[in-house]
Amino acid sequence: MPVSLQKSLETVSVKCSASHISNNLTINRSSELRRSTMYGVSHKSGFTMATVSEDGTKRIQGQVICRVAGGNSNTTAPEIDARFTVYVIQAAFVNLPIRNLLVLACTKSIQIYELDGTTNLHIHMLDKNHSNKTESSVYSRGIAGIGQNLLCVGNHQGEILVFNIPPKGTNIFLKETIHGHQFGITYLVSNANLLISSDTSGVILIRNIRTMSQINTIPCIDESGVTSLSIWNNCIVASYANGMIRLFDPENAQICGSIAAHARCINAIDCNEQGLLASVGDDCFVRIWKLSGDANNLQITHECNYHLENNQLVGVKFLNLSRADLAVSSYDSNEVIILRAI
Repeated sequence: MPVSLQKSLETVSVKCSASHISNNLTINRSSELRRSTMYGVSHKSGFTMATVSEDGTKRIQGQVICRVAGGNSNTTAPEIDARFTVYVIQAAFVNLPIRNLLVLACTKSIQIYELDGTTNLHIHMLDKNHSNKTESSVYSRGIAGIGQNLLCVGNHQGEILVFNIPPKGTNIFLKETIHGHQFGITYLVSNANLLISSDTSGVILIRNIRTMSQINTIPCIDESGVTSLSIWNNCIVASYANGMIRLFDPENAQICGSIAAHARCINAIDCNEQGLLASVGDDCFVRIWKLSGDANNLQITHECNYHLENNQLVGVKFLNLSRADLAVSSYDSNEVIILRAI
């Protein structure tokens, strides 16, 4: 049966509204060890979150303000001085087998915290001396965990910085820097075997996570940048600023499906284990697609449209990887909208 969505009466409120940046929603899903879901969005120099128990009776709000490294590490970035202003470009809860983290990819730095944001574990300042001719600003973007203890974060130079994460403590260090992209990174996604990265020109690189060697390159198709990535089955799913979604076979880098999904820029996509693909964009629509088969025999069917009037949608996540319920964030709103499958 096709999926239908209904807006839940219970929304999740956070302290600040979401900025207009792609993939501006991260969640830490409920598990057997943690019977609550964490929601978070970025707003200027801060990251604001809410933790909600499974029954919805307990709600805890929190906020992380980016810090300026150097001198006094507890100094908040003063917005009146551009030299010290730090903006969050992307935030993600990262679940590694050995540790759970909150990672903030910012202008000028990468900031790593304990999952609840209470303790800053590491600040890595980005290199300002080797400017990329294709990028006028210094930023980090694209966050993914790989293996047991490695954290990958992209930057404006098209590099992927790989950090070693200890089981506890603050001994986090830069293990290696991976080169390959000629333009700034837009998104990173990984599974048990692959690390996929995209950039502002629309190029996608596929790497083996064990050797970090490049396996394949998916070239830009129509000069539209990639805004978000996901992996389903053995397919790479990529969304574009021109409203397209394309699916690729990682083994040969060939396109195996495409969707004219939105009338305006797609800001986020997410896939679940059932083959459902959700997308949101500036056109105020949430759309769900059903993927079946594999890269060699891919079938795509449209399942659902849901219109949220006067809402530029900037983030989407499945609440449970085995169901169709969604969390959606909207620009300039401090509420995370919950859409239930009916």
